[in-house]
Formats: sequence, structure tokens, C-alpha cells
Amino acid sequence: MTNPTSGNASTPDVSTPDVSTPNPATSNPADLHGPGPVHTPPAGIGGVVVRTVLAVVVGLAAYGPALLLAGLPGMDARPDALAGNWALALLKQAGPLLTVPLVAAGLIALCTRWLDRRPFVVTGIRFDRRWVPAVLLGTAVSLVVVVPASVLLGRVGLVEVIPTSSHEPLWVVIVYTIVLGYVMQGITEEFVWRGWLSQSLGGGWHRQAILTAIPFGLIHILSNGGHPSFWAGLVYVAQAGAFGYAAAALYFATGSLWAAVGVHGGLHLANYLAQGLGGGTGWALELVQIVLYVLIGAAVMRRLPGRGPGQVPDVSNADSSVSV
Repeated sequence: MTNPTSGNASTPDVSTPDVSTPNPATSNPADLHGPGPVHTPPAGIGGVVVRTVLAVVVGLAAYGPALLLAGLPGMDARPDALAGNWALALLKQAGPLLTVPLVAAGLIALCTRWLDRRPFVVTGIRFDRRWVPAVLLGTAVSLVVVVPASVLLGRVGLVEVIPTSSHEPLWVVIVYTIVLGYVMQGITEEFVWRGWLSQSLGGGWHRQAILTAIPFGLIHILSNGGHPSFWAGLVYVAQAGAFGYAAAALYFATGSLWAAVGVHGGLHLANYLAQGLGGGTGWALELVQIVLYVLIGAAVMRRLPGRGPGQVPDVSNADSSVSV
């Protein structure tokens, strides 16, 4: 800059270095990509295939230690349940499941470091002051989508109503539903699919949401929910993809991956609550869920501000978060 008190030619001012444009060759990767969600350079077709297959492998491998623990001597919860030792039975049954998201997070850290060569924070896996509100928001979305439709369709006979006849205490059922729906499935699968895979595939929000939702739905062919026909199973697969799309949209809109976890876990919780209110399950309910989840996801995506590749969304209070 020019010194106003001197008639000499401009003199460089070295007191305030220019850091507006970081040099990728010399900058810390954490300075180039902030906490997820982020836009990253889009992967090519081959990269999309490899990363998607890797997401499936990571999701399955995360269950390994849990299966080993559950198979250890003395881990059978049935004798304790028959004896009424519900706390011990719950610990034996649900305890191993708590390892699943931890193993998934470790595998994701390896993929982020060695495949993406980015800091772990880009996955959005972190605890901050917004994680509880985000989970509640996502849960509320699934409750609104599932419970009224399930109860209404059950009353008009369009879905199969299965009365709840559990002999376990209510608190055991609630805790196990939370562990199964939120911890084992919700956290693990959203960490992998929306947290890691979305930024690894890269590109804009719509690309990330669609490219993670489609294969996420397709892998549910492996667990088609016991549907009696091909078409009913296809609806189930589409329903999984639809709520994956809505989960991605809420993640991008809120800046918190926990909103996606809430949508996922909330779906399991909503199904349980709906059955207690006279609701049911079946392809008709899943069709309604497809429509509502897609509409919600699309409405949220339309309101997202456009950002170019490599730019980071405004995530407030990001410096107060702790990576896990």
C-alpha cells in the first residue's frame, strides 16, 4: 500500500499478510475445508462407484465387533429376561450394539485421511451445542411423516395392523428402540452415507443428496423387510432412498449431521409409536412416506443457497464443536 506521508513510490506493507486466498500446496487441509457439510470437487464415475462400494463395506464391517461380543459365552440375554433381570438382559443385548457407530467412525477416519486426503471434520461427525436440537428436529419430521399416515391407513384397513404384545417393561422397549434405531442404525448409517460419502463424492448439494440416496435405497434389497412380492419390496427400497434424500437435505440445511440421524432414528421410533396407536405397516404406508419425504427434501433443497465447489456453508459456532 502507499504511505500517505511519503512522496516515495509505494512501499510494501508487511504488517498484515494477505491470507484471503490460501495456497493449497502450503495450507493445512483443515483450512481448506471446514466442518461438514461441504462442497468438494466431484468424483468421476469410477470414483463414485469405488466410494459407494466402500461405503457398503464400511457399513457392514462396523458390525463385526458387535457380532463377536454378542457371541461370547454368557452374553445370551434370554435367561436374564425370563428371570426378570431386565437391566442385565438389556445390557447384554444392547451393549454390543454401542460399538457399531464407534467402529464406523474409526473406519471413516481412515477413508477420509487416506482416500479423500481431507481432515475428519469434513464428515460433519462432531458434537456441538446444536446436536440435540438437530436430532429432535429430524425426529419430529419422521414422526409427522409416519405416525398420522400409519394410524389413518390402519383404521381404513390399507395396512396390516399388528397389536403390540410385548412382555418386556415399557422402559426396556423404549431404551432398546432408541439404541437400535438411533445408535446402531441411525448414527452408523448416517455417519457413513451422509457424513462421509456425501463429501467424498463431492459436487453440489443436489448431486450429493441424490448420489447417496439412490445406493442407500438399493442396499435395502438385502433386507427388504419381509415383503411378500417384488413390487412391495421395490416400494420398500424406494422408501429408504426417499428418507435418505430428506435426511441429506436437512443435514445440508441445518449444518448438523445429527438432523439426518434424527430423521433415520425417528423413522424407527415413529413406527413403534404408531403401532401402539393402532397403526400398521405395509406398502401403502411406504408409498405415503416416499411422497412426503421427497416433498420435504425437495422443499428444503430449494431453499439452500448456491455455493461453488470448495466453498463451505455457514456453520455457526463451528469453533465450539469437538470432533469425535
